[in-house]
Amino acid sequence: MAYETVRAAGIRALFSAMFDAVQWRLLLFWLMLLGLPTAVVAIPLWYTLGGMLDHSVHATAWAQQFDPLMFGDMVRGMAPHAAWLGGTAVLALLLTLMLLPFLDGMIVGSGRARHALGFSMLLQNGLVEYGRMSRIMLWSLLPYLAAVLLAASALHLARQHASLAVLESQASMGLRLARWTAVVLFVLAQAVVESSRAAFIADTGLRSATRALGRGFRQVWQRPFRTLLFYLLVTGLGLLMAGSLGFVRMHVRAAGSDLWLALVLSQLIVLTLGWMRVARLFALAKVARLLSRGRRAGSLPPSL
Repeated sequence: MAYETVRAAGIRALFSAMFDAVQWRLLLFWLMLLGLPTAVVAIPLWYTLGGMLDHSVHATAWAQQFDPLMFGDMVRGMAPHAAWLGGTAVLALLLTLMLLPFLDGMIVGSGRARHALGFSMLLQNGLVEYGRMSRIMLWSLLPYLAAVLLAASALHLARQHASLAVLESQASMGLRLARWTAVVLFVLAQAVVESSRAAFIADTGLRSATRALGRGFRQVWQRPFRTLLFYLLVTGLGLLMAGSLGFVRMHVRAAGSDLWLALVLSQLIVLTLGWMRVARLFALAKVARLLSRGRRAGSLPPSL
């Protein structure tokens, strides 16, 4: 009976987190701010492609249907511009890394308030939490680096096993196992990092990024099932919705009367990924609050 009660509470907490993540002001900031690095890449690329294709007699046909021959010629024609296009891509990546802590600070502020914040409060929380979210981003390199090293070791061992295997099925099985190991390690690393960010939502008095990372490790260790379940369900749902929108977008021509529909679908994909990020942090913060209450009570329920 107690187990059913705990499970029902966990399901309610998960759905509550996903519902609370639907905050139009927060998602609008996500769309606008991440549009800046996109524009850094897209505008130079747009002008480059325009110089190559705008004056072609086949431009209308190419806009309506993909032409592999045209695509090959276009790639070869862009080769002289590869250096500065690569530079804009690096600049966009750096800008994204600078903006993400600001967005994470907005999410933390909204999660602490437990209600939708106005534009000014979102901006204030983004600025106040920027330093801590930046430090968390730097500390997150540790679990990701550990995951990469362990995954590389697993792949190296799998290749050694494949070189000694008698049957091809034995070699391929080892490589598949190594790839799945790499996926599991990445999921664990990201669950730790996201739980570290969620710790700032669960504990309003937390100020240290180092302690937050420690709490992220402890949450995954002490609540592995619920932490990974919430992480995987929210991530899976978000990717499913974004993938469905992407599939529809692939079948809509970005030309003529369908141009605006294609643009709306593209922005909906970005908003869906933003909702996934917010909902994931809110859900993991609920697990962190449960863990904190258990510590204050002096005993922990079974690891759920």
